[in-house]
Amino acid sequence: MVENNQGSPNTKNSRQPNGLLIFALLAGFVFAISYRPSIETVYCNAETLSPRPDIIMLSTSWCPYCVQARRYFAHNKIRYCEYDIEKNIKGKKLYDHANRYADKTGMPLGTPVLFIGEHQLSGFDRNRIEELLIKLKLL
Repeated sequence: MVENNQGSPNTKNSRQPNGLLIFALLAGFVFAISYRPSIETVYCNAETLSPRPDIIMLSTSWCPYCVQARRYFAHNKIRYCEYDIEKNIKGKKLYDHANRYADKTGMPLGTPVLFIGEHQLSGFDRNRIEELLIKLKLL
């Protein structure tokens, strides 16, 4: 006797998980393990500049290294403020001025650009930032 499973509601295909469900669960898991709350941007203005911040940062809203810098400053309670070079005229002017003295290769600076005392850094380098803050007795 040969069984015919055609038309039976318990066929092999009906027991396989839906691909969309698996994708949604996987996407939810990846989001859950990678989620970090955003850090509020501290814009430079009369209020934030009056106590003289330890660091002034030139940034963009989409820059991942700027996000790292914000998190680092907030976590370590480092006083800073920033100018978004795409939204703030003063920030754009400071960035253009910093670029004039960037380096001899003609490569423009990226973001963030950090001003720590009389020092200027391009990019987010935690060790160099800490070194300068310690040197200037700000950390």
